[in-house]
Amino acid sequence: MRRFIFFLLLLGIIAPLIASAQCAGDPIQLNLQYPKFGPFDLNADQDLVQVVGYLYYFIVGISGLAAFVMLVWGGVQWLTSGAIPSQAGEARDRIKGAILGLLLVLASFLIIQIINPGLTILSVTCPTP
Repeated sequence: MRRFIFFLLLLGIIAPLIASAQCAGDPIQLNLQYPKFGPFDLNADQDLVQVVGYLYYFIVGISGLAAFVMLVWGGVQWLTSGAIPSQAGEARDRIKGAILGLLLVLASFLIIQIINPGLTILSVTCPTP
């Protein structure tokens, strides 16, 4: 747990340095072809705002897929439980957890809007020397 907290702290210290390094020179262009998620196309533009938006859409998409898989798995487990109440209870808990997780991920934008609306505005402002 301490390593995880240390990693998050280190990331919080290094992230502004990476963002300011993006402003100093030419934009970084990688020789990779990324799929398009939502309105973000990393093949055309690879600045920090595009990467953060792309990662958000990617994480929401992957979590939606994971919630769908867990819902199907819980449904199949519930159907095959038959007369075993412990398996049926476990399947219901799995379905409830998947729905709760999906709602939490989909409500993440709303939660951030409630905490601080300025966090949802993605822009890179370069300081003038």
